[in-house]
Amino acid sequence: MENLKKYINEIKDFPKVGIDFKDINPLYKEPKSWAELMLPLQKLITSTKPDYLAGIESRGFIAASALAFKYEIGFIPIRKPNKLPGKVIGVNYKLEYGEDRLEIQQNLIEKNSKIIVVDDLLATGGTACAAGKLIREAGGKLIGYAFLVEITELQGKKKLDSNLIVESLIKY
Repeated sequence: MENLKKYINEIKDFPKVGIDFKDINPLYKEPKSWAELMLPLQKLITSTKPDYLAGIESRGFIAASALAFKYEIGFIPIRKPNKLPGKVIGVNYKLEYGEDRLEIQQNLIEKNSKIIVVDDLLATGGTACAAGKLIREAGGKLIGYAFLVEITELQGKKKLDSNLIVESLIKY
C-alpha cells in the first residue's frame, strides 16, 4: 500500500491551522490504484459477511457504497446534522479541531444486523467511536471498522473496541 501514497496529497493547515489534511481524491481518478486499495476491504467483506456497510459522511460514502453495491449488501449513510429526513438518532463527539455530531435515520438498521463502519481516515478516533456508538444505539451489531488511511501517531485505533476488526490500509 505504500506505493499508493503518491496519489495522496497533503494539504497543510486544512481545515484548520495545525492540521495536515490527507486528500485521497487524486487516488479515485486512478482506477487501477483505487482497485488495489479496495482489494483488502473486499477480502474483509467476503470473510466477515456483514449485513450492512455504514459510510461516514462524506468520503466514507465513496468506498462503502461502492463495496456495498458490488457485494449486494445494504449501505447506511452516517450523516452530519440536519441532513436526513424523518426521525434520526444522533451522537455528539469531539474532533481534534472541535466538536461535531453524526446522525442516522431511526429504524434504518434491523436489530442485531452485522455492520462494518467505513471511512476514509482514522486520526484521533473520535468520529469512528461516535459512528460505532450510533450503530449500537440503533440496534446494530458493530463487527468492525475499515479505513483507507490511518495517521498512526494520533493513536485513534486505541480508542476503538479492541474486540472488533479494525482494518486500515495506508499508514502514515
